[in-house]
Amino acid sequence: MKQKEQPPLPDTQAITRTQFEEIFCRLYPQIATYASVILDDRTAGEDIAQEVFAYLWEKRHTLQSGNSLHSYLFQSAYTRCIDSIKKNRRNEKYTRESLRQFTEEYHTYLENNCQPIRELLSKDFRESLDALLSRLPPARRQIFNLVYRDGLKAKDVAQQLQIPRRTVESHIYLTLKFLRTHLAPNDFFLLTLLFFAK
Repeated sequence: MKQKEQPPLPDTQAITRTQFEEIFCRLYPQIATYASVILDDRTAGEDIAQEVFAYLWEKRHTLQSGNSLHSYLFQSAYTRCIDSIKKNRRNEKYTRESLRQFTEEYHTYLENNCQPIRELLSKDFRESLDALLSRLPPARRQIFNLVYRDGLKAKDVAQQLQIPRRTVESHIYLTLKFLRTHLAPNDFFLLTLLFFAK
């Protein structure tokens, strides 16, 4: 079976081992969580993240670090998630129309960072999100607000609250999983795009 082509590579300057390690430490948890939420499977999400970074390492001589690489890695993770959904016949929750809309919105985000922000900051969306967050346990809501609204990294939240970083990442994963089941698909996908762009 012919393997599906990956998205085109961003640029041509090689990534050093040090740069790769920095990119891995910074983005691996985000990509793993992002994929886990899409697949509704934490182990599968981590597998996707590992595939993405294995591919990055293999192609490190033809890639460069920077904003384009950040977008490329998330796009690559998304493509692999959709391939996994189709392969395992899990796409009953993801109709073709939802996938088409998300793809269009994703590329809009890459081309114009302000568009999703304007949509997400609408009064109706804020009210819906606040109502859903009010249903979370206090600790989970606090962690989500520190990361999503205050823009803190998971490690910084862990230090501030004096809890393990893995606990913070678990709370974020469970919150996003909860929101995925209660927000409209378009709102949720836009939320994750803004969330992971921080």
